[in-house]
Amino acid sequence: MGKDYLRIDDRLIHGQIVMAWCKYLSIKEIVGVDDKLVINKTLQSIMLMGIPAVYKKAIVSSEDASAMLAVKPNHNRLFVTRFPQDLAKLTIDELLSFETVYIGNAAKNPQSKYNLSREGGSIVFASDEDVALFNELTSQGVKLVIQTVPNAPARTWAEAQNSMRPI
Repeated sequence: MGKDYLRIDDRLIHGQIVMAWCKYLSIKEIVGVDDKLVINKTLQSIMLMGIPAVYKKAIVSSEDASAMLAVKPNHNRLFVTRFPQDLAKLTIDELLSFETVYIGNAAKNPQSKYNLSREGGSIVFASDEDVALFNELTSQGVKLVIQTVPNAPARTWAEAQNSMRPI
């Protein structure tokens, strides 16, 4: 039986996902979860054209992602969403079904209050709302890891909080 992983990355699907994460996690299927992008077929096709044909690929809504999670394939899948708050669209059982939820690139925005970035070019900023969500999810057993690229050190959410700096 395959494993499901989830990555939060504000760039959604890009070269780092395809070239590094898919290899690292032995991924065979990439699923972008984006309620806005799913209705724009032109942008969808542009996003998907950079993914080699060896991968099964799709852009789906949060609702469709939930339906997909109910069926376990024989291969590993990587679900990618842009923002931490997108996780709130999934049930706790769905989030617990992921082997790991990776917090990746999260650019600074007007709501950002904390810098979780580290050496190696990682860029991870969070708002009060993100921090509250991450605390809630980890208290319920969701495995949250901050790791921008596979060869960078992975930090649990608890470890990341210890080095979190206000901006």
